[in-house]
Amino acid sequence: MNMLLTISWRNIWRNGQRSITMIMAIAAGLWGGIFAASMAMGLMEQRFRTGVEQEFSHVQMHNPDFLIDANIRNTIKQWPEISSELTADTRVQSYTGRTIVNGMVASANLTRGVNILGIDPATEALTTRLDQNMEEGDYLDKSSQNSLLIGYSLAEKIKARIGSRIVLTFQDANNELISIACRVTGIFRTANSMYDEMNLYMLQSDLNHHLGEKGIVSQVAVILHDLDHAEEFSGDYREKFPSLTIRTWAEISPQLAFYNQMGMTMFMIILIIILLALAFGLLNTMLMSVFERTRELGMLMSVGMNKQRIFSMILLETIFLTLTGAFAGMVLAMASIGLLSNKGIDLTFAGGDSLQNFGFDPVIYPVIDNSFFAILVVLVMLTAILTAIYPALKALRLRPAEAVRGD
Repeated sequence: MNMLLTISWRNIWRNGQRSITMIMAIAAGLWGGIFAASMAMGLMEQRFRTGVEQEFSHVQMHNPDFLIDANIRNTIKQWPEISSELTADTRVQSYTGRTIVNGMVASANLTRGVNILGIDPATEALTTRLDQNMEEGDYLDKSSQNSLLIGYSLAEKIKARIGSRIVLTFQDANNELISIACRVTGIFRTANSMYDEMNLYMLQSDLNHHLGEKGIVSQVAVILHDLDHAEEFSGDYREKFPSLTIRTWAEISPQLAFYNQMGMTMFMIILIIILLALAFGLLNTMLMSVFERTRELGMLMSVGMNKQRIFSMILLETIFLTLTGAFAGMVLAMASIGLLSNKGIDLTFAGGDSLQNFGFDPVIYPVIDNSFFAILVVLVMLTAILTAIYPALKALRLRPAEAVRGD
């Protein structure tokens, strides 16, 4: 067996130029495919992370009437009990209760509809990391009354800056229309420009004061230690609080769940394309090798080399050629991904800013799971074996006497 391995390895270098060309083609193909897959996975992972953690959270709780009519009267009455349960639940990483009203924001330049979110700065920062998305100014300070955080996109539209005074108009608990003057103390920026344009934040205590009631909570957002527990967690709390609507991130945003599944679909498509290209290249190379060595193979058969060994030799040559190229391609891919995984690839110059309209960050950080390489090695091996069968069978069909004569 060792002799057969040695012969097979030497055979692929008998035509070194062709073998090197094939190895380079395999390496380049795998590198390109793996890198493209890492870009797709990085893009989907970023959208998933920003969508779930910053916009939807793992689980949300509402008064069911609030989802039909976002009236301030449709609040979560069980907030104290829910807060106590969530604090004691070891599955919960963080949670926050928000007061949400629909209103209008007006500046000297523009008036438009927005969602006004009254938040507790401490719990909101733990749940959505809003404090880490500050573009300008400061995060909400409880000592500053009527301070406001607005999104970068909204600030650009209404031409607001730090210190600008803008007017919010909304209905209070008695359905009376009220207007309050607020000062912009911070501008935040997430990966979703549409979200930034539609939502602004102020202190929950300030908003509740203007609404005319204390302790108003319209929405509870929960982040778990393990996202996979979201279904189980939501099921448990539906039993505890049957009067509430409790939904997981996938129920809140089916399109985000679709994006997550699409990442795996793209991965499979890219992988299939890589393997098909690899199979056709290998098939062509090994067929040429067999046809060029007709006399040699006939001679080997004539001196007693059995068909099993001939078949094994062609198979080993294909595997050696494939694995050499695959190893080089995977090393190049890992090096490229490692180099760019922290730095990222900024697509702003190519119109990447438009990605933010759909919630994607224009700076993509390639990422790939280590299991991808394990799967790829197995599939490349299978492709090499399947591809080698036809050339090996062609070699076995040779008649030694005719092959030696070159007929």
